[in-house]
Amino acid sequence: MKVAVITGAGSGLGAATARRFHRDGWTLVLGDLRPEGLAEIAGELQATAVACDVSDEAQVQALVQTAIDRHGRLDCMINNAGILGALGPIGQTEAQDFNRVLDIMVSGVFYGTKHAANAMGTDGGSILNTASIAGIGAWANHSYTTAKHAVVGLTRSSAVELAPRRITVNALAPGNVITTMTSNLSGGADVAYERALGRNPIPYVCTPEDIADAFAYLAGPSARGITGQVLTIDSGLSVAVVPPAYHLSPSKFVD
Repeated sequence: MKVAVITGAGSGLGAATARRFHRDGWTLVLGDLRPEGLAEIAGELQATAVACDVSDEAQVQALVQTAIDRHGRLDCMINNAGILGALGPIGQTEAQDFNRVLDIMVSGVFYGTKHAANAMGTDGGSILNTASIAGIGAWANHSYTTAKHAVVGLTRSSAVELAPRRITVNALAPGNVITTMTSNLSGGADVAYERALGRNPIPYVCTPEDIADAFAYLAGPSARGITGQVLTIDSGLSVAVVPPAYHLSPSKFVD
């Protein structure tokens, strides 16, 4: 039996990942701040549901402890919970809004990493964090970009410390993935999809299931030698500093 804890599991990437891990035979403990979606996905997958605000360390610790109490082990921790955060100019961003984003998406990952590492002991395991292409470039609002850069840094530093215990720590950096959150921001799923499709070099918009597949790989035995890495899943968006058409100009050498 393999046991995974997933935060932000009530919708979006977290729900898709829970479904993928369930298909792979994992036993799941799912956390989310919103009880409705959490109860639905937990019921569907016969998983344990725990209401959890990841900005509260005691609640994250209780979430991890639930896995230990019920199943006697923890093999994978997925720190996925997040919000879009404070939009708008930096000069008009309220400090409390900015800090709330950091509490959820930076402190939440820290708490999850801390308590998962303690629970795993010396038996090994995997800790997986949801970053973003906003964690490797300026692709989003100030608070979100700041938080995701911090997630990348914490992923790498934790990977170094935990490597001797065979605990791998990696992050995924999704690009334009259509979820309820991104759809609401863009004015609907169809609008969000067309906008993403128009920006991506590969004419494909990654799905929550694509992200779930990558999480499943990083949690599996084939990835036991991979740690401290950030896997970008974005149809090439983050590397497309110039558009594809740039390379279609007539061939010549310029000295």
